[in-house]
Amino acid sequence: MPYSRQEYKLKAQTRVSPMFLLLREAAPKSSAPQRVLQRLKHVRGILLYGPPGTGKTLMARQIGNMLNAREPKIVNGPSILDKYVGESEANIRKLFADAEEEEKRMGPHSALHIIIFDEIDAICKTRGSVASGASVHDTVVNQLLTKLDGVDQLNNILVIGMTNRRDMIDEALLRPGRLELSLEISLPDEDGRLQILSIHTSKMAAAKKLSPDVNLKELAARTKNFSGAEIEGLCRAAAFTAMYQLVRPSGKEKIDPNAIDNLVVKRADFMYALENDIKPVCPSDPVLLDLNQLSGRLCA
Repeated sequence: MPYSRQEYKLKAQTRVSPMFLLLREAAPKSSAPQRVLQRLKHVRGILLYGPPGTGKTLMARQIGNMLNAREPKIVNGPSILDKYVGESEANIRKLFADAEEEEKRMGPHSALHIIIFDEIDAICKTRGSVASGASVHDTVVNQLLTKLDGVDQLNNILVIGMTNRRDMIDEALLRPGRLELSLEISLPDEDGRLQILSIHTSKMAAAKKLSPDVNLKELAARTKNFSGAEIEGLCRAAAFTAMYQLVRPSGKEKIDPNAIDNLVVKRADFMYALENDIKPVCPSDPVLLDLNQLSGRLCA
């Protein structure tokens, strides 16, 4: 039974139901009887696309974890490319080698193999669009197309591609039989941001380090257009701000040994982090590094 390519827009508050839509369509191999599978072609490719920091990698890993499949192979797209002629295509073939060998040996009883391509747009740009090394990109696209729906197509494979730039991907790769199932991982709405804030302040709250004046609903309203990763960074930055206030004022900065006991993250710390765009990544300063490690204990 052929599948038409479908588009799903994923919001944070509906993160579960689209996942099960994906599993229902992409993974009959993990649950359907063999007599049914022999008459059915499951979806072999999924494309997850959306802004950076919205959880595409997490989603891809969860798809792999929830299926009765081999350990997923996670590949960074640019790492496929090689300066030597033919090596880039060979790298693609190597990724499918285990699935090919197992299907030849076990036939319909082979387990599902999952290959996850991060930054798939780096290797699957529209053919003819790359001025330098165009032939390499074109042949990589051709090789991947062959593996997905060529003459010797595999029935034990699921390819998941992730990208921030869906518009750069060769359209041939998005046709039925290839990466036919597209899922947009969008920025979270206010309810979604509230859930993410709850997750990343849960350790603070459990340790009684979150001040009662912190209103997560207020923060959710103030973080419009924040990605999940940026909200996590905000929570870490607020904890960092609170910790920095406990640095002993002296000729040489040093951390109060009782700092973690005295630490309480207040609303003002979150407001300061929002206004000053404090980043969770620390410089090489050992005092700041220690502060970051301590603040990191409070963020899930």
